[in-house]
Amino acid sequence: MTFPDPQNWNLVVATVNDSGEPDFVIGAKPEAILNQPGIVEGVWYWSVENGHSKETPGSMPKTLDLAGPNGSTFGLVRFAANSAGKVDVASTGIDAESSDDHDAGMHASNTIDYEVVLSGKLDLELPGGKVHTLVPGDLLVKAGVPHAWKNRYDEDCVFLSITIGYNT
Repeated sequence: MTFPDPQNWNLVVATVNDSGEPDFVIGAKPEAILNQPGIVEGVWYWSVENGHSKETPGSMPKTLDLAGPNGSTFGLVRFAANSAGKVDVASTGIDAESSDDHDAGMHASNTIDYEVVLSGKLDLELPGGKVHTLVPGDLLVKAGVPHAWKNRYDEDCVFLSITIGYNT
């Protein structure tokens, strides 16, 4: 199964319009994009800041940022085929806590992450060389653990990503 480029998915938001009526907002294009050509592309379509409620359901994120306290993000990530070892988290602009594993891709964040692998394969590496290969249908939960993504395979890997910021 081939998936569209992460920047070309169709966001559908069921919400209340300015007149107070239930309505749809369809097709908004993302502005929060991480792009390291040939390595990784991340696109975040929705973000909530400072808590979740019906009155403040969130909006399109304007900048690339992981979820802050009580916030969340919703997007897609694609790791290019054979891109293992090429990610340099420091160059992404993501404010993440680094690990002491001397791997430029090793990082941690103050979020609980839910990821669903849609296509391809991807290795999730933890400090100390612990590795698990994720495949389509795998559901991943990460809670602030240092990790690095490594695509050692001959096809791109696409996964859905939802991050939820810790209460502080």
